[in-house]
Amino acid sequence: MILPSQNIGGQNPSEFELISRLAELCDDVDTSASGSILTGIGDDAAVVSTTAGAILLTTDAMVDGVHFRSNDKRWQDVGWKCAVSNLSDIAAMGGVPDHALVTLGVPVGESADSYEELYVGMNHAFDKFGGKIVGGDVVSSPVMFINLAITGHALAGPNGKPSWMTRDAASVGDLVCVTGPLGGSSGGLETLISRKDKRGKEVLINRHFHPTPRIKLGQKLIQLGVKCGMDISDGLVDDLKKMARSSSTSILIDIPAIPIESELLPVYGPESIEHALNGGEDYELLFTAPSVIVKDIQRKVESEISVIGRVVADNIPEGKVKVQDANGSEYEPQRKGWDHLNG
Repeated sequence: MILPSQNIGGQNPSEFELISRLAELCDDVDTSASGSILTGIGDDAAVVSTTAGAILLTTDAMVDGVHFRSNDKRWQDVGWKCAVSNLSDIAAMGGVPDHALVTLGVPVGESADSYEELYVGMNHAFDKFGGKIVGGDVVSSPVMFINLAITGHALAGPNGKPSWMTRDAASVGDLVCVTGPLGGSSGGLETLISRKDKRGKEVLINRHFHPTPRIKLGQKLIQLGVKCGMDISDGLVDDLKKMARSSSTSILIDIPAIPIESELLPVYGPESIEHALNGGEDYELLFTAPSVIVKDIQRKVESEISVIGRVVADNIPEGKVKVQDANGSEYEPQRKGWDHLNG
């Protein structure tokens, strides 16, 4: 659960701006280990070379009052979602999850039962999708938080060598695809916050608390030759912008082609498209590939793959994403994707 922003004062730098500045600082440090970095800051996971092979590294945190509410006492749900947000980063690279480290921030007065339930939720996710908790840390904190880091490994692509998807591999002519319906998590969160008794709300709330990381599907995409991909965590349009910027491309998206979570329509009607465009936390995979590869995927993969647009230009340094309606007119989404520093 990502709650509405409480930042009322001065505007923070955007998440992307801060990451870019910190990445520059890391790049400026000349170390002997730099040659082992196969994919660095800017993708869903880093990839480093070791004597044991290529290893995937990712981490994610959840903070009380920002990503969940401790007063709700939904500890197994929080644990599940914390694990899934990290597992989805491994899925976004097309990798296999291996081991996890958990750091807990423990405020005064919180019951040990809460943390046991939290671990039950995390372990359920790892049991189902792969990976295992092997250690971590516990620290005192004024606010509860959970930080989870996962390692994974890469599978062989069509060339027989370890391969992974990155955000910077989109090419002109590629089709833009998503692996499932969008907007369900956002609809579930809004239903929870509004506390309205809406038909179909249970399905949407479950989409929010129990997302599914596309681990097996990400691996299949790698094996079928997909090179460019990421997961949808901050909203379709915002995540497309990250991909376009990383690839220096322009991407065109067609609204009628976007798969909308079916349970959204009776609850939110015309507003459903806004949830699908920028709701966030769906954890479906977003990828681009030439049409011949996409057709092969649609023949060999049981999951529904939706073609929602195409890459129309390259050499666009800042990247560009255009959303058009059924009439071909440009559409400006009313919702904005999630920015971890500004909500």
